[in-house]
Amino acid sequence: MRVWRRLSIRVLLLGGTALVLLCVLGSTALLAVQAGLDEAGELFDARLATSARVLDSLMARQVEHATINAPLVMSLPGPVLRAFKPPRNESWSDRLQDWLFGHHDVQTPLGHEYETHIAYQVWHDDEGERSALGMRLLARSSSAPERPFAPMLAGFSDHDLSDGRWRVFALHSGEVWIQVAERTDAREELSAKLAWATGAPLVLGLILLLVLTSLLIGYALAPLSEMAERISARCPNDDRPLELSRVPVEVAPLLRALNALFARVRDMLERERRFIDSAAHELRTPLAALRVHAQNARRADSDEKRDQSLDRLLDGVARSVHLAEQMLAHSRAGRSVNDAPVSLRDVVRDVVQQRTAACAASGHALHLHDCDDVLTLIGDASALSSMVGNLVDNAQRYAPRGTAIEVSVGREGGEAWLSVSDHGPGIPEDMRERVFEPYFRIPGTPGSGTGLGLAIVHEIVSRLGGRILLGTSPGGGLNVDIRMPLADRLPV
Repeated sequence: MRVWRRLSIRVLLLGGTALVLLCVLGSTALLAVQAGLDEAGELFDARLATSARVLDSLMARQVEHATINAPLVMSLPGPVLRAFKPPRNESWSDRLQDWLFGHHDVQTPLGHEYETHIAYQVWHDDEGERSALGMRLLARSSSAPERPFAPMLAGFSDHDLSDGRWRVFALHSGEVWIQVAERTDAREELSAKLAWATGAPLVLGLILLLVLTSLLIGYALAPLSEMAERISARCPNDDRPLELSRVPVEVAPLLRALNALFARVRDMLERERRFIDSAAHELRTPLAALRVHAQNARRADSDEKRDQSLDRLLDGVARSVHLAEQMLAHSRAGRSVNDAPVSLRDVVRDVVQQRTAACAASGHALHLHDCDDVLTLIGDASALSSMVGNLVDNAQRYAPRGTAIEVSVGREGGEAWLSVSDHGPGIPEDMRERVFEPYFRIPGTPGSGTGLGLAIVHEIVSRLGGRILLGTSPGGGLNVDIRMPLADRLPV
């Protein structure tokens, strides 16, 4: 089984083509040869019978009344009896047949060498008995023996004589018996030549077909070989689209998929590079502030100043931890970690339950407008939880105290929707595209956000095949509307 899995396409196509051709054409050739042999046998038998009737009409009745003491013998020319060879000036087609199929039997003005394989006898029944004892030989061919080929029984029969096996046809006409015989080796020779003439072109044609098919397959698979060579010759940091000199229709989807993979890898590497650069930049400022607070606490000349520096140090540590967590969440947002069927409704319920106390402490009322549908998505539960949590955190951070945060979830067609509304300052229309950029914050925005909340949400929604719409809530704040395809509507 492993050998078949590792078999090359070229060997598989060539071997399969050869096997199919051998089975189909071989069966056809065998049937054709068998049918040809049957027809040839019938033709030879008909010729024997016709020859006997011709002899009866033209010769036998005159010989019957002839007054001769010795039978008439029809002699053949000497070259025919010596099984002559074809003349040297034979055509190129005859020479080709000699090379392919053996000796080519030719015709000359002297006759044909097959005449030595055909013989006849004309017998007179002197005593009216069907036995050799009462028979008198009137005429025969030079290739016929002086004894009867077969018993005097009308019809066809096969008999073994000293020079081989003969096919005999006996005709009874009055007091005359005519026996026309043909050596079976002539038929066997014809059968062998017929079989070889049928099989040899098949074998030669099959070899030629496999050679041409191999060249054709090599030409057809050349783009795959070129693709492999160009990929193996690439540098690790070369993420340009792959180009081929010739792109067949069957290879085009593979090339597109490979170039799309290169683009995704390029985007991932670019995102990782931006993450590293941004992380180094964003962490440098809070770390510097932590260092200053630590130095101030060390140099404080009173307990009150030391406690103030330590409090600021702890606040800075908390912000740095939050920033690191957000960076990690943004880095993981675009990755497929543990995708599985997950209920968006249950995730939203859990997030709202976990953040209700924190919202109440900051003076915000967190309301959930639930639905009865489970809203099953294919995604990572922790990523969805981070998405909903970031939306609630943003609303809590920028909405005034004493206002409500509305979280709604439901289904519309084949999509699940999630809406989070607040009474905060909102986002200007000209900034609604840029807020999805990592570390971007609207100038003049109060608070100490990281600029990663909506970027994390955007990465998660994009990976799930959804979309985000930013609008204005009924209370004048921000309304985030997210639409994502449900699991029962995803393409298989």
